[in-house]
Amino acid sequence: MRILTAVATFAVAIVLAQPMHAQAKGKGKAAAAPAPAGPMAAAPASLAGRWEGTFTTDVTQKSGKIVLNLNGSDESASGQLMLTPTGGKTVAADGAAPMAAPAKGKAAAAPAGGLAVTATKTGDDKVTGSVDGSYMDPGCNCTVVSTFEGDLNGNTLVGTISARDSRTGQWNFTSFTVSKGGAAKR
Repeated sequence: MRILTAVATFAVAIVLAQPMHAQAKGKGKAAAAPAPAGPMAAAPASLAGRWEGTFTTDVTQKSGKIVLNLNGSDESASGQLMLTPTGGKTVAADGAAPMAAPAKGKAAAAPAGGLAVTATKTGDDKVTGSVDGSYMDPGCNCTVVSTFEGDLNGNTLVGTISARDSRTGQWNFTSFTVSKGGAAKR
């Protein structure tokens, strides 16, 4: 882990240390030569798309699969969030029946439902959003309302879902990692 952190810090330092080239202005001065071609900056990642990965809840240590289907733009999107605990049923909005988990060895069909969500992304690739309504959390067997936040790095989003228990007002946190178009790689 320390090696990965050191490599990531070194890579960021190299990018930040590259000089900015400005064009010369004024009479009698020639324009500065363009900077030599270097690594291209990645295009901003769009929120829209299918994101898949895993989650782990801090209180119960339960984990499972998370799928986020979003429609929209680079900066804002809305869609469906599916949380399926390992060996459990996909979490459903209050009043909706949970969807059964697929049989072992069988591929899951694309769920038609899920929890309605909205999300926004800022210029620094921070993503925030909320689940639009309450749902029954299988970890506490209680109704919760949730928000989420994370850091977008290319096609990977890492963050937490914060859920408040309507009975006690206590918060719990679920860590997640999702990648666009497929299972998250750790």
